[in-house]
Parts: sequence; structure tokens; C-alpha cells
Amino acid sequence: MSVRDGNSMEDEQGTWVSSEDVARYAEADLDRWRQLIGYRVQHHDARWGVGVIEAILWGSPCDHVPDYVQVRIRYEAGWTVMAHSATWQQHHQQASVPAHIEAVIRECLDEALSEDEQADCLAKHSREMREQQDRQTLERRKKRQQVSVIRESEN
Repeated sequence: MSVRDGNSMEDEQGTWVSSEDVARYAEADLDRWRQLIGYRVQHHDARWGVGVIEAILWGSPCDHVPDYVQVRIRYEAGWTVMAHSATWQQHHQQASVPAHIEAVIRECLDEALSEDEQADCLAKHSREMREQQDRQTLERRKKRQQVSVIRESEN
């Protein structure tokens, strides 16, 4: 099932897309992976059930392995695993994603685009996402400063 060819399923928590599309979208980008926290994944082995992405971390389980994006997933069967971002699609059939991510996957991973055009599209998305996060951070700081000024003026 690929979102790029119009084969995606929606449910109450997002749109289910292929794990390959998710891996191509997120690559080794922590911010893109973090957009998927709280969304679900379906393991290839039905005994594992559906899992939820709980955290995205950067690191390595040991000194002799270089750091990489780690995807922590808790499954219905009770297991929690750390999946390597570069190989997680080998163990998962599909993942649910928010509508705006599904739209980015559809746009940026369009097979009519060259690899360079796809990379440029994903880079543009990442810049826009980070700019939005920066604006939100600045807004929160501004509100905190306003509250702080109000409290000082009351004292």
C-alpha cells in the first residue's frame, strides 16, 4: 500500500501509509521522525500487534556502533523495542501518519519527480516545519514574558 499511488487508509488517528514511504519521508531526520510520535505502526508479524511510536532518540546502544535515529515502539503484545530508523520498514508493513505528513509524502515522493527534486521537496518541508516550530517557541516565550511582566506589575 503506497500513498503515492493513492492506496492509503484513513482511521480516527491518521492515514495509514506504507512503512517504506514513512522511511523515505523521515530518513535520518530527527524532526521528521518526531512528527510521528503517538502514531501507530503495524508489525509484519501479527503476533506483535499494532504498536505506538513512543519516542525518537539519537544515540547508540554501545560504544562501537555509530549514533543513529532510534524509534521506540510499544506493541499491544506488551513488548517495547528500539528500532533503527534505517531498517524499521523491514519489520513493519505500515504506519499511521497525520494528514499533513501524508500530503508531504504524496507530493515529495511522487515517482514523476527525480531523486534530486524529491530531496529538494523534503528539504523544503523540513525548513518550513522548523520555521513553524521556531515561531511557536517564540510565541510561547513571548507569552511567558508577558505573564512575568504582569505578575511583576501586580507586586
